[in-house]
Amino acid sequence: MGGGDIAFADVVHQTIYFSQSVPHEKVVLDLVDTRWFQRLRDIAQTGNARLVYMFSEHSRFGHSLGVAYLANCLMNLLHRAIPSEIAPYRVAVNAAALLHDIGHIAPGSHTAYKTWYPDIRDCHEEIAIRVIKEDEEILSILSKIDPNLPNLVASILSESDSVPPWTWEVLSGGGWNVDRGNWCIVDSVMAGVSYGRYNIPALMESMTITPDGHLALRENRLDAILHFAIARHSMYRQVYHHRVLLSSEALNKAIVKRARALRGKLNFCDSHADAVLASHTPMEVAIEDLFAMRESWWWYHVMRWSESTDKTLSDLCSRLLNRRLFKTVRIREGEDRETLERDAKKAVEASGYDPEYYLFSISTEDIHSGDSRQNIRVVMDDGSIKSLSDLDPLWDTLTKESNLVRKSWLVMPEEAKTRLGRER
Repeated sequence: MGGGDIAFADVVHQTIYFSQSVPHEKVVLDLVDTRWFQRLRDIAQTGNARLVYMFSEHSRFGHSLGVAYLANCLMNLLHRAIPSEIAPYRVAVNAAALLHDIGHIAPGSHTAYKTWYPDIRDCHEEIAIRVIKEDEEILSILSKIDPNLPNLVASILSESDSVPPWTWEVLSGGGWNVDRGNWCIVDSVMAGVSYGRYNIPALMESMTITPDGHLALRENRLDAILHFAIARHSMYRQVYHHRVLLSSEALNKAIVKRARALRGKLNFCDSHADAVLASHTPMEVAIEDLFAMRESWWWYHVMRWSESTDKTLSDLCSRLLNRRLFKTVRIREGEDRETLERDAKKAVEASGYDPEYYLFSISTEDIHSGDSRQNIRVVMDDGSIKSLSDLDPLWDTLTKESNLVRKSWLVMPEEAKTRLGRER
């Protein structure tokens, strides 16, 4: 990349810029050219969403650049008001914003955990910190700016007490942050829906820092954050928690479950896949094996496994490749789940399938669970500070509703659903 401003076309902002002559922007441009960041072009942003929304083919690369752009814009606004507080952390916050998702793995970022490690919580932040501290290329770029910068970036990503809370609340605080602020609207645009759109400038211009160092919203723009909350809530209800999307993730899980059972007997398995199949958590996996975990690598294995002599693995992979997904059966409120699961198991077996790989339960998640723990503060017109949930009943309703209306389904082959006699 040459000198001056570098422009990137963006689906939300049309064009985003970073300058080679501004240190806290130059760090973004330097890091973009690293192999770990370029790898994000091959990490799907929204899992299997493309099987439901045909244009949802976008990657973590554009999202991460968008997050860095929003972080830089927000830092510019905050720096004008309180330069002494913001200046020491500008480079670190921008670097953390760009690298926050560098630890994501295939297939499909968050979907990868349901695929490879269904009993392990998502730990892509911890992997990102490993990469920042272990990858020589990234380590060199950050250390040349300041020997302590890698540790400072890691402290922000880990929400450490050693840094002011606003530095990480910008990226991962409750309510609105630059990460959510980007994916909500970008994923909406790429899915071809309007649910996730909201007023970004209105929200960012209303942000401030409290005397005790927390990111906060001014009272006069409560409407803007409520607009965002509704947009985010709608994206989960209509896109991320679409039952067909959740059903497709069960296929991912079944494929890896069968591949693990066949480990050592697979018709194809490179050294990276073998290491991953042998692991119980991604933190056990070597950094170079994690680097290999990208979409092209995953889909090549799925394609090769579709040619396996093992009928179960071959069928599962062919289903995912050709979109012959499992069908869903809603577990109704008050229904005897144990009886339904027993009947479903019989239907799967009668259809000639092994329930171990062809019968799963799926459900929506409590997406707002972190908001009650990290609820964004609001600076009132009189200078007092209150919690957003105390000020507007709609916010409180939205944060509680996702858990109250949790939906669950059983997923199985179409023939089994027909035998079960259920239409929905």
